[in-house]
Amino acid sequence: MAKGETKGESLNDKEVLTGELASLLGKTPQWIRQLTREGVLKQCRRGRYILRENIHLYIEHVQGGKDESGKLKYSDVKTEHELVKKEKAEMELRVLKGQLHEAKDVRAVMTDMILTVKAKLQSIPARVAPQLDQEPATTIEKTLDKEISGALRSLTDYSPELFRTKESDE
Repeated sequence: MAKGETKGESLNDKEVLTGELASLLGKTPQWIRQLTREGVLKQCRRGRYILRENIHLYIEHVQGGKDESGKLKYSDVKTEHELVKKEKAEMELRVLKGQLHEAKDVRAVMTDMILTVKAKLQSIPARVAPQLDQEPATTIEKTLDKEISGALRSLTDYSPELFRTKESDE
């Protein structure tokens, strides 16, 4: 048996120095002191740590800890980041499938459709008036209704291709 060791010494209550704990955790003594100042690790005496307790505390810290101070834990930030990446991928897939369009594309297509309908509606009086001269009121009403309905029908001509065309134009 090596000099200084006792038979069956338990690691549960073993005290280690800052440097020894740093070496076991693969960190520097400065890092251990920083974690001690932050309250992650606990000294039993100046520069000494109970090995088992502090290994558990360090593992808990690496896994995200039990931070009650309101600060975000690393594991929470990483989880949130992964959720954002997932949501982004889902949105990109919907764009590729033509199920989701950018606001600027919707605005451009809708503006074109509305301006087309506006022009058609405004042209009705000049185009139809000569045809309806001396016609009875019912004929005028039916003709105007037909023309207005035709102009409004162009608002229902939605096609996902309209948005793809806008995207490729830009």
